[in-house]
Amino acid sequence: MSRITVSTLAAACLLGLVGCERAKATLDREVDRLCAIDGGVHIYETVTLPKENFGPDGELFPQYRGLRTDRGAYGSEYVARHGDTLLVAGDPAMGRIQTSIVRVSDQKVLGELVVYKRSGGDMPGPWEPSSYACPPVGPIYNLSGQVFKPQEK
Repeated sequence: MSRITVSTLAAACLLGLVGCERAKATLDREVDRLCAIDGGVHIYETVTLPKENFGPDGELFPQYRGLRTDRGAYGSEYVARHGDTLLVAGDPAMGRIQTSIVRVSDQKVLGELVVYKRSGGDMPGPWEPSSYACPPVGPIYNLSGQVFKPQEK
């Protein structure tokens, strides 16, 4: 290969990499902006439950262990609803993920967790695509642990 061909290929790869990083950075800033508006945990009402609804390790509703949260893991009185909204399609993509705990009797939303996430936008290869989320998911965002509280004796 001639020097010009190698230089042209290197420049094309560099420009492609810069374009990928710019698109990711733009969406990451948008994730942060939207997250500042309504991201994170929002508690509208807390529910005090008897101690028998908590396991010895603090697990909520151990009697319903193994059931999906939208199909009875909170008993017959409460349900979790999940919604994913694609805000930007393509590669990279951006979406909004919302989880709500709802009281069945009156359909009142007791609390919700809203996460914005960017995924992809990387150079093609055998590696996992990168992602960025706000707020970063962790134990501090335990929605059910903030909605349901054990009864004090």
